Amino acid sequence: MLDFLQMHLPLVFLVFFAAVVFFILLYYATLFLRFVFHKSKKSKEVHQDPISIVITCCDQAHHLVRTLPAILNQQYNQYEVIVVSDNSHDDTNTVIEDFQKQYAHLRFVDLNSSVTNIRGKKFPLSIGIKESKNKLILLTDADCMPASPYWLQNMARHFVGGKHIVLGYCTYEREKGLFNRLLRYDSLQTAMQYFSFAIAHKAFMGRGQNLAYTKDLFLKQKGFASHNHIAYGEDDIFIGRAATKTNCDIEYFPESFTVARPKVSFHRWLKEKRGYVLTRSFYKPGAKFVLNSFAVLNILFYVSFGLALAYCFYQMPLLIAVISIFAFKILCQNLVYGFSAAKLKEKEIIPHIIGMDLLYTFLSIFIFFRAKWSQEK
Repeated sequence: MLDFLQMHLPLVFLVFFAAVVFFILLYYATLFLRFVFHKSKKSKEVHQDPISIVITCCDQAHHLVRTLPAILNQQYNQYEVIVVSDNSHDDTNTVIEDFQKQYAHLRFVDLNSSVTNIRGKKFPLSIGIKESKNKLILLTDADCMPASPYWLQNMARHFVGGKHIVLGYCTYEREKGLFNRLLRYDSLQTAMQYFSFAIAHKAFMGRGQNLAYTKDLFLKQKGFASHNHIAYGEDDIFIGRAATKTNCDIEYFPESFTVARPKVSFHRWLKEKRGYVLTRSFYKPGAKFVLNSFAVLNILFYVSFGLALAYCFYQMPLLIAVISIFAFKILCQNLVYGFSAAKLKEKEIIPHIIGMDLLYTFLSIFIFFRAKWSQEK
């Protein structure tokens, strides 16, 4: 048996490589193509129910000076902006108070005297939502700039027909360099996943930089009470538990985007990604299985390609088969990711899809083991 396997190793690796590609393409066909072919229609009637924008921040005066004017000047009839300062020690409070003199719909919650053992954004976010006067809540971050004055209109228009959750898109400002492309590729792939799952009526997450839901839904879920002990999860764990087959919608018109400042450092981005790895264990079993399987398949794709290429190198028919399978997968990936990138106005990423995918895949291995290692400690 061992001799037989050794004699046929090239064929074994070829078949294994082909199987990995098959399952990746199956993932594209059954999930990502939902977003590629999805058509979001503009409503003829624009609903402008009162809405509250909630922003939490800590030592982000430099961001608020830039982003608050765009948030406070949305083309919307009735809304309020609540900024929760979570023990800030810079000029954050002064900046907010100065803007309050100009904008009556800006409200300020100062948590400098608050003490809590809840880590992360969940406590200040809960306070901001509970302080809100309106039934609709829209979340973003202090460093996020609305892409247009119609951001609020586009997000709010979905709260009809029993919808209680709206998932939006957040990207990063374009800068030169590999790290900036990696950030935007990460945003693209993450959005492709959560938009596709939502279209399939299995929403599992959103991004807190551009996410809306009703206050009633938040209170019904008892806020973040079931996972307050975790530093992350105010967007993905919450949405995964609150979303149903019918109460979630997506919004990806360019006017609805928010644009964040790029991460200060690669280390900070890795820390954020480790947080998402740790929260994934709290996802619904179906979403967790599909996401983990896709991550493993992406790793196996490059590993099995290398092995198949090495073992089939001197057998021309098998080598041609390996290269053909590889080329077909790359072509399909470029088409699926390319159309998605065009929808999300990330066309500049298209020429770098393969390079970013390779880098992102192997970074994911490092992030996974770092997350598990930090959890054990």
